[in-house]
Amino acid sequence: MAPAKVISRKQLELSLDIKEDTFIEPPDPSQKNWTITRAMEELADDLVHLDACTKRFVDGSKRDAIREEWARSQAKYDDTQLIIDGQQVMQDWERPYMEAMAKVASETHGDVLEVGFGMAISASYMLAMGVKSYTVIECNEGVKKEFEKWQKKYPNDKTRLVLGKWQDVIDDLGQFDGIFFDTYPLSEKEYRDYVVDNVTFAEHFFEAAAAHLRPGGIFTYYSNEIDSVSRRHQRALFKYFKEVTFSVCHPLFPPTDCNYWWADSMVITKCVK
Repeated sequence: MAPAKVISRKQLELSLDIKEDTFIEPPDPSQKNWTITRAMEELADDLVHLDACTKRFVDGSKRDAIREEWARSQAKYDDTQLIIDGQQVMQDWERPYMEAMAKVASETHGDVLEVGFGMAISASYMLAMGVKSYTVIECNEGVKKEFEKWQKKYPNDKTRLVLGKWQDVIDDLGQFDGIFFDTYPLSEKEYRDYVVDNVTFAEHFFEAAAAHLRPGGIFTYYSNEIDSVSRRHQRALFKYFKEVTFSVCHPLFPPTDCNYWWADSMVITKCVK
């Protein structure tokens, strides 16, 4: 067994105890040392940076469990947020982030698909930016009614809503030039599987996004990344997209009781098929 490797910073000490000698076994032992040291140094630096970031977080609040059947749960709108089954689905502090992502998704000015209508923030931005057509997948019936009100404001634009879960309807919708994913877990199982255990909630949609983009099409999504993107996240993207670029939307001002985001910035992703 190799001796434990230790990386230190003022605030912490990381120790790696490799249990199998054949774990990470390149041709030369120096290559193994370089690979492991690089990974540990990166983790240590990331933790130190996150220490600084978390000092700027808002307090947040406890999220209630998702209890009801999502499609029929009441959608409650006010001037600042959308609440479904007690969940803070969207709040108006997101407007700068939604605008930035809408700009990415509508860059080709072609046919755009959005998954999750929310408060119509990104939809309104994309129409203003001049897309050829706008399609949204939405599974909540109350949100569908809000879409119908919104749609009347744009009689000269080509817009439609497809009611249902994206997993059930997307294969019938064809190809798009831009795809924008910003939806919400529909159950506690989805929350555990795709929020807690995944690098980003959108990860389970990456394959579908790539499959429904035309060549050169652009995909973006709500990232849940503060000001950089992890290697794990990047690897998941490069499985499906030939080009991925990142920028940061800052400053953001989530309210102190927001229970789904606490930082003052978030990463914008642009993925090209």
